[in-house]
Amino acid sequence: SKPHGIYSYFNGLAPDNIFFHGVACQCVKLQLAQLGLDTEFAPCEIKVKESSWEGVRRKYWHGDTYYLPICTWNQDFLKKTDVRQVEIASTVKSDQRESKKPRAGSDPCESSEQCK
Repeated sequence: SKPHGIYSYFNGLAPDNIFFHGVACQCVKLQLAQLGLDTEFAPCEIKVKESSWEGVRRKYWHGDTYYLPICTWNQDFLKKTDVRQVEIASTVKSDQRESKKPRAGSDPCESSEQCK
C-alpha cells in the first residue's frame, strides 16, 4: 500500500435491501477507520436490464445506485504511524501470498507416473 494511494473494493454487502446495505457500509467504514483508512461512498447511477441477469443463479446487485467505496489513508493516522511500518506490512503480506504460490518442481504429479 502507498501512503497517498486510493483504494476500493466490491461493495456487495446486503445488495437486495438498501437499509441493510447502508448499515453494512457504515460498519465497514468503522472497521476500516480502526485500520487507519478514511472511507467515503460515491453514489453511481447504474442501469442494468433484467435480461442481463438471465443465467445468473443469484443476482448480486439490486437497485439503480451503486455506492463505490473510496478509501484513503487517514493523514493523522499516518503522522502517528511510521509509514515504513505500513509499507513493510504490505510487503510482508505480498511476500506471504507469493510464498503460497506453487513453485516449479513442487507439483507432486510432476514426477509421478500415476498423474500422466
